[in-house]
Amino acid sequence: MISAFSRKPRVGLALGGGAARGLAHLGVLQVLEENDLTPVALSGCSVGALIGAVWITRDDAYAAETWISDFVNSDAYRKEELEYLSKARQDAETWTAHVKSAFRRGLFLGRTYLNESFVSESDYRHNIEMLVPDTTFESLRLPFYANAVDLITGNEVLFHRGPLREALLASGAVPGLLPPRSFDGMMLTDGGVVAKIPLRPLLRQKVDLIIGVDVSKNFLEPPSLGRGTDIMNRAKECGEWNLRRTRNRIADVIVRPKVEDIHWLSFSAAMPAVQRGREAMEEAIDRVKECFERDRWRRLIGRSHAARAAALDREGWFGPAPREV
Repeated sequence: MISAFSRKPRVGLALGGGAARGLAHLGVLQVLEENDLTPVALSGCSVGALIGAVWITRDDAYAAETWISDFVNSDAYRKEELEYLSKARQDAETWTAHVKSAFRRGLFLGRTYLNESFVSESDYRHNIEMLVPDTTFESLRLPFYANAVDLITGNEVLFHRGPLREALLASGAVPGLLPPRSFDGMMLTDGGVVAKIPLRPLLRQKVDLIIGVDVSKNFLEPPSLGRGTDIMNRAKECGEWNLRRTRNRIADVIVRPKVEDIHWLSFSAAMPAVQRGREAMEEAIDRVKECFERDRWRRLIGRSHAARAAALDREGWFGPAPREV
């Protein structure tokens, strides 16, 4: 019993989607490593899966930060299309700024109407291949899951076997922006459609605590409902907001870096997000330690995360179990 109390916590970490804002995950990982809480199991959605894969295949979170920073500031980074779209939101209220913004939005809609996505498959694959080695899930140093959604069935799909790069291409395929992946009779796209923070697979790992990192907005902005498109977008936001709040109940601790002001498409300008992730995890570290102390009795009497997972499945809290591939 005493040895069970004295060992360090086994942390499961789920990294949420949020495009360039997901660089905050690096800061979270740095603080966990510094506090001897390096995760023993990891899951990721979209950019969370990508950051998680870079971290797992590098020495530590600082090495991962250097690797990503060097790449997004290099000539090898194929960023033109993403950076072009990131300028569609102009702070300036001039007539010229509005015209430029409208043109960019129109170009995006036009290209996605004629093609599967705005960014080409070759550019998307190139960036993934430059960041992550050609390896498999089975070769990684700890259990890792990347989620996606099947557009045919609507079901969540969890990758934890086979080629790592292929899973990342599917998990990060933002609808309309990046190309979906055809795999085993499925059409796969960004896992954030069903689980922005993929906490569920960590319930079946041998962990004491599950931490989720949310780099999406943690509030609903006051709505502007003057047009039909405004109403449609607001309805979609409400659905996503409530789904995320429900699913986040799985986590023991949710960490929310303050990255709302960072443009989600501008990776080359998003490195300040790393510091925001550090600050958020530093604020949460005492909660993590308190949670571990508080829940020791639960583990000693066998009320594990696996038992919670089985109960959630029996009660149908989160719908059908994801398909694992």
